[in-house]
Amino acid sequence: MPSSALPYGLTSRDESRSYFAWIADLFGEALSGDVLDHGAGTGILSALLLERATRVFALEPDPQLFEGLCRRFAGSARLTPVHGTIETYLSSYGKASLDAVVSSNVLEHLLDDVGCLRSLHEALRPGGALAVFVPARAELFGSLDASVGHLRRYTRPLLRQRLEDAGFFVEWLRYGNLAGVVPWLVSGRVLKQRAIGSGSLRFYDRWVFPVAARVEGVLRIPYGLNLAALARRQ
Repeated sequence: MPSSALPYGLTSRDESRSYFAWIADLFGEALSGDVLDHGAGTGILSALLLERATRVFALEPDPQLFEGLCRRFAGSARLTPVHGTIETYLSSYGKASLDAVVSSNVLEHLLDDVGCLRSLHEALRPGGALAVFVPARAELFGSLDASVGHLRRYTRPLLRQRLEDAGFFVEWLRYGNLAGVVPWLVSGRVLKQRAIGSGSLRFYDRWVFPVAARVEGVLRIPYGLNLAALARRQ
C-alpha cells in the first residue's frame, strides 16, 4: 500500500507522531477490544492502538512494510502482523471476529472502496466500530495526491454514501486538519510538487498541527484536508 495523505503531503509516517496520536484520540473508546489496523504501514498507529486495545492485528499488503512490522513488534504478545488485504484477514480469522477497525488513509487508493468497506463490515462483530480517516475535498486534488496513488478525495456526502452502501450506520462525520489545506493546495496545485522534505513535515507535526488540532477540538470547522467518520455494524 502506498503511503498516503499525511498532514503536510509527505509519505513518512514516523515523521507524523502528533498526527497519528490525534487520529487515535479522535475515535477514543471505540478503539477497544480486538482491533484491526487496516493498512498499518510502519506501525506507528498500531503502537498507539496497543495502549487502548486488548489485541491489535496490523494488516499490511506491502512486503517491505510488513517485514518492518514484524521487526517492530517482534516482542509484542498482543500485536499480530498480517500480510495481505482484508480478504486475507477474513480467510485467516473469520467473519465477525473484531470489535473495531481503523482504516486510515487507505480507501482513497482503492478502485472498489465500497467492496472493501463491505469486507470490513463482515469482519466486525455486531455493534463493532469502523473508524475511517481519508483525504477530503476534490478541489484539493493535485500532484501530491497523484504521487502517492490517490484515486479520489472525499466529501461528507460521498463518504456517508459509501459507508451506508456497505451496510454501516454512520454515527458521525467531520472534517479535520484545516491548517494543512493551504500548504497542500500550494504544493500540489500551484507548485506541482510530488513530495515535501521531511524537515518540513517534522516542523508541521511538532509545532503547527498540535495547536491547530486543539483549536479544531473546540471549534467544529466545516472544512479540512481530511475527513473522519465513525460508523457501526448494526
